[in-house]
Amino acid sequence: MGLDMYLYSVPKIEGMDLEAILNANTRLATLEKDDPDLYQKVKGYIRHFEQFGHRWDSLLTEVAYWRKANQIHRWFVQNVQDGQDNCLPYEVKEPHLVVLRNACELIITGKEEPRDMLPTQPGFFFGNTDYDDYYYLQIRETFDMLDNLLQNFSFEQNTLFYQSSW
Repeated sequence: MGLDMYLYSVPKIEGMDLEAILNANTRLATLEKDDPDLYQKVKGYIRHFEQFGHRWDSLLTEVAYWRKANQIHRWFVQNVQDGQDNCLPYEVKEPHLVVLRNACELIITGKEEPRDMLPTQPGFFFGNTDYDDYYYLQIRETFDMLDNLLQNFSFEQNTLFYQSSW
């Protein structure tokens, strides 16, 4: 139990918004039979995964994961989710990632105080709220993940979204 946070990538498919793609993804197992036209539309974007002997198909690809990084979650809730902490998917644009990466960099370099830039947030199983070594490790890992995404992710071909669960 606890706060798990994800950035997922989904392909941009003509005529489909994020909600339609996520809906199709939840129905992939029966989509070919239930809605052959929609299946043909998404078929080329389906990815096949296997882990620990389990196989599945998905239109989603996990591109970042955090565990109990409540300061990062707080930032997404305030800056991407309009203050709604409801575990629903929210689209993340490139400028969002730039702002968060830059905030992490300012903390890492000591140019800004963590409490001012990325304050922690208490919550049920949200993890530690101290500004300790683990906090700084999460900030550094976030900076590295976002820096890599900003250099390698194609916002022209894919949509990025944030979703948490707790």
